Amino acid sequence: MPNRMPRISKILATLTLASFAFAFVASISPVAEAKKSKSTQNEAEWIAYDAAAKTVTVKIMKKGKGPNSKLLKTKKEATFNVIPEGSVLTRTTVTINGIKSELQDITEGKTVLIYWVPDPNKDGEFFARKIDAILSEEEMDEKYGKGE
Repeated sequence: MPNRMPRISKILATLTLASFAFAFVASISPVAEAKKSKSTQNEAEWIAYDAAAKTVTVKIMKKGKGPNSKLLKTKKEATFNVIPEGSVLTRTTVTINGIKSELQDITEGKTVLIYWVPDPNKDGEFFARKIDAILSEEEMDEKYGKGE
């Protein structure tokens, strides 16, 4: 009769590792939970980034697209919590015309697309998952030259 102890030990080790992995995933930050929920997209005008408070303020220009679109009103300012650094899985990602950037690179008055969810850590507040700044035609011409 073959000795089954090594096989049982491997199975127990695998189950132990799997339970630790499950516990880790279950304890992931609420920001990760927010990543699971579907975001809402709004077009907005950039007002400011407050590095100390880790917030951005924008003026909503167009009605949102997504499950929480009724929470923000057009022509009104809105403040979003952000995580400016860290893992791509938890931080707020920022691009300017599709090129990776930082929050401080976005200038006042710039048109942005902001993808957000209700903040899982703070009732009544919002968390910006992603912010895409859009260059104007003039800025595109200045940066890349006029297309002919």
